[in-house]
Amino acid sequence: MPSLRDDEIRRLLKFLRGKTQDVEKLTFIEDELRGDFGSEFLREPEILSYFSDETILIPEAETVWKLKIISYTQMRMTQRGIKQPDIISLFERFLKFCQAENYIISVGAYTIFGRSDARDSLLTLRIDVD
Repeated sequence: MPSLRDDEIRRLLKFLRGKTQDVEKLTFIEDELRGDFGSEFLREPEILSYFSDETILIPEAETVWKLKIISYTQMRMTQRGIKQPDIISLFERFLKFCQAENYIISVGAYTIFGRSDARDSLLTLRIDVD
């Protein structure tokens, strides 16, 4: 399993410092993240408990979309430095594209690829329409 990059670990630790003042806990988490199994540690409930689910309302035409971001996704966004407005922008562009092309968004799974800005890295947004 590949180890986590230093910049990813720093982002996660910065976020976690805002959530807890327990120095021993933060030291333990940092050691785990910097260890050989840091990528696997990211799936543990112990770290995911610091990240919460969030629902974002996105009004579009006559519909209000509810974009739910689960705790695991929140953690990955923090790890990779992806901001919530980037995700919203990509989703809104997907909606506009579908409307312009007269595509109907039906129940099912979708994978959206794009960049929030021309110079940003490629984002992958996986959504399930209920």
